[in-house]
Amino acid sequence: MKEELKYIGNRIIEFRHELTLEIENYEQESYVSSINQSDLTREQIREWRSYFFQLLGESLFENYEEVKEKVTNWANEIGEKAVDKGIPLNETIATMGYYRTLIWKTFDKELQENQFAAITVLDVNKFINPLLDQVIFQFSQIYIRHNNEAYEKAQDKLTQLSVPVVPIADRVAVLPVIGELDPERAQLIMEKSLEKSSKYQLQYLLIDISGVPEIDATLAHFLFQVSHSLELVGVDTTLTGIRPEIARSVVERGVDFTQVKTRANLKQALNEIGISVEKA
Repeated sequence: MKEELKYIGNRIIEFRHELTLEIENYEQESYVSSINQSDLTREQIREWRSYFFQLLGESLFENYEEVKEKVTNWANEIGEKAVDKGIPLNETIATMGYYRTLIWKTFDKELQENQFAAITVLDVNKFINPLLDQVIFQFSQIYIRHNNEAYEKAQDKLTQLSVPVVPIADRVAVLPVIGELDPERAQLIMEKSLEKSSKYQLQYLLIDISGVPEIDATLAHFLFQVSHSLELVGVDTTLTGIRPEIARSVVERGVDFTQVKTRANLKQALNEIGISVEKA
């Protein structure tokens, strides 16, 4: 049994270059297009594939755990390169099935003549299939991690856009709030206001709500919390941009804004702290 496995393993290694070239006959057009659009060369890809065929061959007669570790390292390296070059996950994984197909194609004659015992075929699959599965798993993990990182970066950019604390003078910044405020965004404004105030060492923060469509008691309470929190860290906070219709609605609802410093508009608030809008 061991001799048959070693024979098969050595044959795979011996014909690894031919097998590598033959994989290209199975490649889908979309995969070829992805490769062509990257700066990967065919020589690089053939070298990587040839080495993987060698590892698959070695798995049949060398120390299996050591070979498995090499396969994992190979998968991590190739997976990272595929992600970096923008090759889709499904196309990268699809190539894994070709290895198994081509390995057995190499032994068509032996199989047709029943030169291998059925148990030998099962044993070969028992060694090779888990390695192919391991590669697919590693590829998947790499793509998942990459997608998570991309999502987090996108969320961070969205956060910066949704809570834009904009410095306009030394120790003075404006935070324009636009659109409706839900609890999650309100909490985000609280956190980012404190974070940016510390980063820019602010003395004044002007929160402009002219772009907020409606103010209720919950939002008023939130604005008071933001103002109070900033005051605790030494930041003078002024609320600007309460439109006439919003002011009327606030009064009708009995919302108390006496705990928050307010001004009609940014120009008025800036003039009060010594910044002339006309000269800016």
